[in-house]
Amino acid sequence: MKKCSEIKPHLFGTDGIRGKYGEGLTREMAYRLGRYIGFNQSGKRNYIVIGRDTRFSGSLLLSALVEGITKSGSNVYDLGVTTTPSVSYLINKRKYTYGIMISASHNPYTDNGIKVFSNTGSKISEDLEVEIERYIEKENDDLEIKKFSHAGKLVPSTNVKDEYIDFLKSYLNSDLEGLNLLLDLANGSATAIAPKLFSSLKANVTFFNDKPDGKNINLNAGSTHLEGIISKMKEGHYDLGFAFDGDADRLMCINHNGEIIDGDKILFILAKALKSQNKLSGNAIVVTKMSNIGLLKALDEENIKVIITDVGDKYVQRSLKEHGYILGGEQSGHIIQYDKLETGDGFLTMVALLNEYVRLGNSFDEILKGITIYPQLMLNYRLKNKDSNVLEKEKVILFIKENENLLNGEGRIFVRKSGTEPLIRIMCEAKTLELCEKITKSIYQIIESEE
Repeated sequence: MKKCSEIKPHLFGTDGIRGKYGEGLTREMAYRLGRYIGFNQSGKRNYIVIGRDTRFSGSLLLSALVEGITKSGSNVYDLGVTTTPSVSYLINKRKYTYGIMISASHNPYTDNGIKVFSNTGSKISEDLEVEIERYIEKENDDLEIKKFSHAGKLVPSTNVKDEYIDFLKSYLNSDLEGLNLLLDLANGSATAIAPKLFSSLKANVTFFNDKPDGKNINLNAGSTHLEGIISKMKEGHYDLGFAFDGDADRLMCINHNGEIIDGDKILFILAKALKSQNKLSGNAIVVTKMSNIGLLKALDEENIKVIITDVGDKYVQRSLKEHGYILGGEQSGHIIQYDKLETGDGFLTMVALLNEYVRLGNSFDEILKGITIYPQLMLNYRLKNKDSNVLEKEKVILFIKENENLLNGEGRIFVRKSGTEPLIRIMCEAKTLELCEKITKSIYQIIESEE
């Protein structure tokens, strides 16, 4: 049998186990996962904290996880509806053995996911993911079921979230009085945190998409559907807008004119702020292959070094840890401030932006003149077979290479399989949107013809 280190996980993607509830992700899978991480070979109890977003299937997966964990002799601390980064923070602060977040992030409500965190608040290793998968896929459940007297228990812990809110407030060092803010809560996890966070602050805050019903999470809302917040920003008299994704680990910012300040621009703002304060460790930040070429050029102008990783926040986090850097993230708005928290946090990003916005005189206009974003277009091809190897076909490889040569260094093409959905993501950056459209469509067509 191959060692775990020689095998790549297949149930776990870049962000946990994810799939359509009842099909790609079932209660039996959740039960088995709970059984495995709840079992401690030394006979001691594990202490496992669990949070979830607002999907109707979250409580169903929670009950399966709780059953598995407690039958293995460990305790569950239930945070209720909360954000992914709050789970990561509380694991570390309260010294839990593991943490679990039940969420499919920005996906529709029919999907769900299970993210597992280690006792440091970071994603578990690929080796442990493989071990869990082996156990989930075993025909027989061969772990000991503890007797009733030694079974674990469920501990309601919704009030513990207040400690995370206090953590966020500890980094807010600016007076927000008089600011008019608009927050799109995506009908998701942010609804459990935002009202409490702002209840004692002096900003004037308007929330919308703040009434989750189990099915409306991310529905024309949040960081992947910015039309609503852009429209409201243009109609109202707001200084800044913030849009979260379903589990609130990502954030997009909108300025007073309704213009998007995406993850690349956020990284530029925060990197310049840290450098001006001599706090940018290693004078470098970490980005992914999806970051806009305009960001790379702007950072070069500022003499800030860039480390480029594969797509996925876990790769950004891994690189930050390896190099000792403190800032990194993705264009999608997944920003990691590693000196504060080991995972991306939309609320922590919002706090950092608010601090910098006030310091700059309530405007990002001047600082953003230093970055020119190239037109970028993303086209998704839905695979007929999720295990398709179409991107390995010579005809597809050569066709993509020919188009890259046409750009002659003034743009780039990035084609990859999604880590969370049966999609191939086709991205092109070029000097004009028309050229982006032409190239992405032609690559889409060659993939479609070759699959």
